[in-house]
Amino acid sequence: MMKRYGAELLGTFGIVFAPVALSGSGAIHGGDSSLLSAALVSGLAVLAMIYALGPISAAHFNPAVTLGFAVAKRFPWKFVLPYWISQLTGAILAGGVAALLFGPGHGVHIPSDPTLIVRNVGTEAVPSFLLMLVIIAVATDKRVNSTVPALGIGMTVVFCVLIGGPVTGGSMNPARSLGPALFSGAAALSNYWIYVVGPCAGASLAALTYELLRLESEHGKGAPNELLRALGEISVAE
Repeated sequence: MMKRYGAELLGTFGIVFAPVALSGSGAIHGGDSSLLSAALVSGLAVLAMIYALGPISAAHFNPAVTLGFAVAKRFPWKFVLPYWISQLTGAILAGGVAALLFGPGHGVHIPSDPTLIVRNVGTEAVPSFLLMLVIIAVATDKRVNSTVPALGIGMTVVFCVLIGGPVTGGSMNPARSLGPALFSGAAALSNYWIYVVGPCAGASLAALTYELLRLESEHGKGAPNELLRALGEISVAE
């Protein structure tokens, strides 16, 4: 399991560092800090990390995604907390390295209007729902070609960031928001709960929805499948 935890830490580091570092380098002369660039970098980082580390840990890289898989019974609950710890550690390391290189305050998520609570939570919840719907669809069906998940998930991240970016930053990931927030002061931390509640609610609902829609349960698998299968075999043996 330690290798799986290490993959989650490193993968989360990658998907957090990329957009935060882009924000930092965008402040330098000639840098690009546009929303489109942020969306593309976020999606490409997710795509790359899934290809690199997905075979090891199933590439959750997001506490809300891990929760969604567990709620849908596609991931064992006993490993949820260790996955969360790995993901949050990777995100904090990414935020720290970015702050060291470019200074604090870059890539932080703060709602454009913190007083609009329903809009802010909803703007995180709905894209998280769409993202998790794609993730569970492509990651838990044995018939899906191995080249598909990274592309599908990466492209979904791009359009979701474009949607949510002007309102909340388009996080969809409690780890992504925590990393830079810890190095950015009270304003980011005081609004951090939005980036926990919205993504976790959206991802959980999406996972349950997909399980209701799933037509052929015999084609379903866990994330990672061999881990869930091994636990099932142990429980039967006992």
